[in-house]
Amino acid sequence: MDQTEPPWRIRALRRTLRLLPRGRYRVLSAVAPVHGRFTARLADDAGGARFACDMGDQISREVCLTGLYEPPVTRAMQQYLPRGGTAVDLGANWGYFSLLAAAAVGSAGIVLSLEPDPRQFDALSRNVAMNGFRQLSLLQAAASATEGHVTLVGYDEAQANRGVSRIAESAAPGQRFDVRSTSVDVLTAACARVDIVKIDVEGAEDQVLAGMREGLSARRYRALVLELHPDLLAAKGVDPASCVARLEDHGYRGWTIDLGPDAYRRALDPGVAINSLLLPLERWKDTPWPHLLWLC
Repeated sequence: MDQTEPPWRIRALRRTLRLLPRGRYRVLSAVAPVHGRFTARLADDAGGARFACDMGDQISREVCLTGLYEPPVTRAMQQYLPRGGTAVDLGANWGYFSLLAAAAVGSAGIVLSLEPDPRQFDALSRNVAMNGFRQLSLLQAAASATEGHVTLVGYDEAQANRGVSRIAESAAPGQRFDVRSTSVDVLTAACARVDIVKIDVEGAEDQVLAGMREGLSARRYRALVLELHPDLLAAKGVDPASCVARLEDHGYRGWTIDLGPDAYRRALDPGVAINSLLLPLERWKDTPWPHLLWLC
């Protein structure tokens, strides 16, 4: 990876996009280049961490040019991550939310990041090393219900979305990897309190929550940001509503994070009131991949 600043055209486009009061994501979709590798940074109000940017990856491209990824989710994460706090990032990808969390908790905090795809784990490792975040620990593993091994079907390197690696049957099409699986309860057994758990596991949400039952019962996990994948869950015979019911049964209160255009604009302000970015929980049924915030 070439550890250089973005070329002047990228820097100019980035400045322009970040000044737009609205429509920046439409402009991004229309004119952003899809080639180029260099070092970029998260927005200052997202911690400003450096990362190795590959413009062929849509998440990397968005963060390079706007400074943020999924701004309403970013603000929800920041809201519930105190200095010196503890965060767990499941499905860390190349590390946007892990870098965000490491900056939020500071050197006295703890961030544990899991990424099972070996290609993204390599990118995650490089990004953590680039920033010298000693509070950030990495594990190449898939979060699940138990300790063991699972088959991971990896993303297609020809596609822009590289965050779709998922646990699947060994006969599923695509590049496959045998990876370790573990549970969040096991990983965090020594932690009296975990301030936030971010879960983005492409249809394995039921298994991850099963592996958190002890901590959920004890209310050890103070907040969860859960990306639900109803179609992937239904494809393996799991009712997505069962994941919602599991958290409600443990006494957690839930909201759907608003990812509409107006919420994106509001969330560009780091001082936005988190309540303005939340919708009633039942609105999760209105979107193919709802993001939910849960508090105990």
